[in-house]
Amino acid sequence: MKEQDIVQQSLFELAAALPDAVSVRTAGGDSDSRPPACILSWDTTRISVNGANPFGGILTDTTGDAIGEELHRYYRMKFDVTMRTYEEGLRDRWLSDVADHFLGFEYRAQDFDADSFEWEVGDAEPRNNPVVEPDWYEGGLTIRFNYVSRTDRLEDTLTTVQESVTSGN
Repeated sequence: MKEQDIVQQSLFELAAALPDAVSVRTAGGDSDSRPPACILSWDTTRISVNGANPFGGILTDTTGDAIGEELHRYYRMKFDVTMRTYEEGLRDRWLSDVADHFLGFEYRAQDFDADSFEWEVGDAEPRNNPVVEPDWYEGGLTIRFNYVSRTDRLEDTLTTVQESVTSGN
């Protein structure tokens, strides 16, 4: 699973949890930030899992011959979901809807993606926002989970690397 795939899947899940009238997008850029809006920010940190050994397994072709290896990197993803509305009650209801939607991944992470695990859906809370006109209500929710990113190294690449190391290049 790659970071950009996670972001796109998360935007899809947020849109599924909210009414069509809510604009769902990532933070930054030129997009309109006026309510109603759901804004996704994220942070990713590499973590150590399985003794920090990146080896994931041997890749084989259809006949069972080894053709390379799969390497793994593990990450901790932190989502910050911000909800902006003109009505306090809508902010709270929609944040609760998002929390309820993502809570299912705590129980069955593979419903989001087979490479995600250990989901934690935080509590929704109101947030202070800078003075704006017209005034809106802002709240947020933090969601954390782990995932594995897989990389294939095929035999041709391994042979080239091994030959370079052996010849001193």
